[in-house]
Amino acid sequence: MKYDLFRTGLAVVAFAALPATAIAHGSMKPQHGGLVQMTGETMFELVTGPKGVDVYLSEEDEPIPAAGFTGKLTQTAGGAKTEAPLKAAGGNRLTAPGFKPAKGAKVVVAVIDKSGAKTFATFQTK
Repeated sequence: MKYDLFRTGLAVVAFAALPATAIAHGSMKPQHGGLVQMTGETMFELVTGPKGVDVYLSEEDEPIPAAGFTGKLTQTAGGAKTEAPLKAAGGNRLTAPGFKPAKGAKVVVAVIDKSGAKTFATFQTK
């Protein structure tokens, strides 16, 4: 009988820890009006505008300095692929000036840190 109570107690403790774990990575709310994807611990926000595309990087609601990254955007739309380089633009922003994603296109963001490690996020444009 004590064993069952012990196991039940562990289940209650584990269940009680879930909400804290679920919010440990920070908010998934867009900070710049874009689309948000989480890859591992890194949150990507893809923002399209009249001057091109910006990608903001953060981890647990803290900006990640974009100066430590390079990257590229790859768009697939209508069976055709187009690519554009991403360059650090200050703060946690990478930019691809002049890049215009097509409606309904799949856009893959690939970022590479100084060590060569690559991280990807995939978006479906609206």
